[in-house]
Amino acid sequence: MRETLTKGIAMSSGVENIKLGACDVTFGDVSLGLTKGGVEVEVTTDTHEVKVDQFGETTVSERIMGRNIKVKVPMVETDIAKITAVMPGSTIDAGQKALIVKVGEGIDLVKLAQALVLTPRNKDDYSVTIPRAATAGSMSFAYKHNEERVFELEFTAYPDSTGHLMTVGGTAAGTLVKQSTAKTAK
Repeated sequence: MRETLTKGIAMSSGVENIKLGACDVTFGDVSLGLTKGGVEVEVTTDTHEVKVDQFGETTVSERIMGRNIKVKVPMVETDIAKITAVMPGSTIDAGQKALIVKVGEGIDLVKLAQALVLTPRNKDDYSVTIPRAATAGSMSFAYKHNEERVFELEFTAYPDSTGHLMTVGGTAAGTLVKQSTAKTAK
């Protein structure tokens, strides 16, 4: 095992740092249940390449302009309550045991944003916590005789007033879910 120092944090290199496995997904206080195909986190960073006449098309500097995070969750449980939790503006008709999907025009997703927590099943791995995430409720699924029905969802992370988008590791997950639940209950 080799150890290096990055910004004051000792980092060791070794096969024990290679992580495998699925995660549990919680949105606010709702567990989204089983998944199929893997939960994917994508962090994109937009930059501006600085170019000057004297160096032609050569980039002489580069600045970060912004960062975005998307999380794809392939839900595999056909559960009306779980689908309602990720379909803004929808309601449950308890008498009919049905999900009523409405147009949703004008819904402010940032106001509906809640904590999205990815908790690895492998307990020696790091959780990923997005304090403010929402999904527009876009999804696709198929009825096939030889495959499970998978509801493909995409969540977007929104920054808080300090620019915080995501935490990897730490103990913030439980606290954020409690705060998110309290906010939703109001």
